[in-house]
Amino acid sequence: MDGIRLRIPTEEPVAPESSDCCGSGSCCPCVWDYYRAQQKAWLARDSDAETEASSD
Repeated sequence: MDGIRLRIPTEEPVAPESSDCCGSGSCCPCVWDYYRAQQKAWLARDSDAETEASSD
């Protein structure tokens, strides 16, 4: 997902409904691509917070 700027979510992202995806495979980015990128950013943020807390 190069070129797309993501806001790091403060709460766990909600998966899109199956009806949110057209299923054609031609959307760029697909709602599922966006969701996975948001989930990855959220998990990394959560992991970073745990690392900071353990180093205090």
